[in-house]
Amino acid sequence: MNRLLEIGFQPAGHWFLAEGKLKFDLTRNATQTNILYAFVCDAEVMYVGKTIRTLAARMAGYKTPGKTQTTNINNNQRILELLEHGAVIEILALPDNGLLHYGKFHINLAAALEDDIIRKLDPLWNGGKPEKITDSETESPHILQELTSTPAETFSFILQPTYYRSGFFNVGVSSQKYIGADGETIEIFLGQAISPILGTINRRANTNGTPRIMGGTAVRNWFQKNAKAMDRIGVQVLSPNSIRLSING
Repeated sequence: MNRLLEIGFQPAGHWFLAEGKLKFDLTRNATQTNILYAFVCDAEVMYVGKTIRTLAARMAGYKTPGKTQTTNINNNQRILELLEHGAVIEILALPDNGLLHYGKFHINLAAALEDDIIRKLDPLWNGGKPEKITDSETESPHILQELTSTPAETFSFILQPTYYRSGFFNVGVSSQKYIGADGETIEIFLGQAISPILGTINRRANTNGTPRIMGGTAVRNWFQKNAKAMDRIGVQVLSPNSIRLSING
């Protein structure tokens, strides 16, 4: 696992059982596309794969595999077996930041690294081969509908002078249920940025327990460059740990 962490993989979530059914929880990169991921058990890399879909959509394929999805079925059973014996299975992820180029051409980081990672680490579940997903291995229609048909939650806030100066903002009572737990990391996409900055969810700062999103210098600078105090800022909730900010005007 350390060899993956050294090249930029980060903990993205974990697998768990709920009433005997396989579930996953992603605390980061849930909406990221074009991403490498790995399943790790007791610090041992069990599987490495890639997806051009969102990480959440790819994990959903393992959670609820279709009848002809051999890769999904096999990993579903392997994960279930380990969890039933008390193991902990982490999900690590390495997103493509879009910065790797050869001349004018973008190099797909996931595609470029997957083969060599598998060759060197030889994860047990890969069997020495990279993940090859045919049409029959893609997510079944009912899963894709489940993931894409629910619109993202949105809310807005007034850019108070303290927010403007410090790079944080409070989430109102009516919207706080969409945001993750205290102390968790949150991805913050600023405007149309394709890569997020990382902030923190603080539910201790406000006496009523509503979240304060701590974005620090990067969010402060974005506020001051794109808005003025008392402007309205829009928030699109991509997941409990991923949001996008926009200037509502």
